[in-house]
Amino acid sequence: MPLTLYETETTINWNRQDTVLYIFTRMKPVMKHMEQKLGVKPDKIHKDQFGNVQGKEYTVPKSWLRLPQKPRQLSEKTREAMAKRMSGIAKARQQDKPK
Repeated sequence: MPLTLYETETTINWNRQDTVLYIFTRMKPVMKHMEQKLGVKPDKIHKDQFGNVQGKEYTVPKSWLRLPQKPRQLSEKTREAMAKRMSGIAKARQQDKPK
């Protein structure tokens, strides 16, 4: 029986004692990301009675986790200054390109 969307979850166990994070996931995109993009091998693979992969466990360094941050709220003045600075950088790059 296939898992429901609710059952396809990812759990991150993060405690103060250990220097690593323990990740359990039932989400195929997360498994693919962990293995193909990050090069992490699963510590344990959970399978159903038919041999289908139901979940995987990984261990990664704590430094890999970044806590969410509130989006920056820029004033109009700051936004204009940033746009002007980026425009100058773009012009400098165009001048440096060989023709």
